[in-house]
Amino acid sequence: MEKDLVKQSLYRLVLHEVGHTLGLNHNFKGSTLLTNDELNNKKIVNKRGVCSSVMEYPAINITRESKDQGLFFDIKPGIYDIWAIQYGYTEFKNTDIEKKSLKNILSRSTEKELAFANDALDMRSPGKGTDPNAMIYDLSSNPIDHSLDKINMIINILNKIKKKYIENNDTYEELFSAYRTLLYSYYQCLNIVSRQIGGVKIDLSHINQNSENKPFESVEIEKQKRAMQMISEYGFSNKILLQEDIFPFLQRQRRGFTVSEDPKIHKRILTYQNRLLDHLLHPNVLMRITNSSLYGNSYTLPYYMIDLRNSIFLSDMNNNVSTIRQNLQISYVNRLLSIIDVKSKYDNLSKSSAYYNLNWLRSNLDTNKGNLQTRQHKQYI
Repeated sequence: MEKDLVKQSLYRLVLHEVGHTLGLNHNFKGSTLLTNDELNNKKIVNKRGVCSSVMEYPAINITRESKDQGLFFDIKPGIYDIWAIQYGYTEFKNTDIEKKSLKNILSRSTEKELAFANDALDMRSPGKGTDPNAMIYDLSSNPIDHSLDKINMIINILNKIKKKYIENNDTYEELFSAYRTLLYSYYQCLNIVSRQIGGVKIDLSHINQNSENKPFESVEIEKQKRAMQMISEYGFSNKILLQEDIFPFLQRQRRGFTVSEDPKIHKRILTYQNRLLDHLLHPNVLMRITNSSLYGNSYTLPYYMIDLRNSIFLSDMNNNVSTIRQNLQISYVNRLLSIIDVKSKYDNLSKSSAYYNLNWLRSNLDTNKGNLQTRQHKQYI
C-alpha cells in the first residue's frame, strides 16, 4: 500500500506539472468532486477519481477503513482537465464552427464537476479569499466531515505512536518527527474548517447561463456553527494532542554541536492555535461577517464573537486553567486589545464587539477561584 501511495503521488505530480505546461491554472475547487462517503468507497474513487482536476493541491485520500481504500491520488486527468484541454486545443475547420463550438464548450462551466477557482480566489492564508471550497490541502464536498475523519485517524495513530517508534530505534528522532507531523496535520484540518466561518461562496456564471446560484452566497449558519464547535472542541480545549506519556521521549537526535532541547510543547501548540486565531479574528473575516449579513448570513458578528470567547474561556470559569489554555487565553485577550486600538485596521463594529467581550471578561472572571497559578493568570487577564 505504501508503494501505491508513492507511485500515485508521482503520477499526480507529473500530471499537475504537465498541466501547467499546457496552460492550465490551479483549480482549488477540484477537491469538491466527491462526498466524504464516496471518498470512502473504492469502487467510486477508482472509477471517477479523487478530484475533478489534477491542478488541485488536495489532501491524500485515506479512507476510514483500509479495506475501503481506493486511489490515494489521481493517476489520470480529471473531468475538468479534459474539458479545459478540449477548449484550448480542439482544432476546427473554419472560424464560424470554431466560435460556435467554443461557445458550447464554455456553456458547460456551470456544471458542478467543472467548478473552478485559481490562486486569486483561494483561502490558503488568513483573511485571503472568501469561498471555503477554494482551499488547499482539503478534500470532499463536505470538508468538515472529512477533517473530522482525519482528526480521529490522527488521534488513533497517536495512541500507538510511542510503541511503534521506540521498539526498533536507537534514538527518539522518529518519534519526535512523527508527533510533529501529526500535530501539524491535526491543526491543518482545523484551518480548513475555520474557513467556513464568515465564508461566502462565489459563483462566476454569466447571466445568460441561468445559474441557480447567486454570485455571492453566505455559508449556511449550521455549517458555520458546526465549524466553530469543532474548533472549540479540538483546537482550543484540553483535548488537544496532549499525550503526556510521550512528552519525556520527544528528543531530537543530537548532531554535531546542536543542543538537545526539550520539545517545547506549549510553544508548538500555541503557534498552531495562533494560526487559527489569525483567521478567526482577521479584519477581513470580521468585516465580511457583518457585510454578508446584508445578503443572507444569519451568523451575525456579536453572536460569533461571543461563541469564540466562550470556546476559549467558558469551561474554565470555575476550574483550574491548564497551562495550555492560559497561553491561548492571553493571546486571545491581547488580540482583542489590539482590535480596539484607535489606530487598528478593524472596522467600527468589530471594535465594539471586541470591547464588549473584554468588558465581559473583566466582569466575570473570578480571580479568587482556582489554584495559585490559575489565580495569578486570571489576575493578569
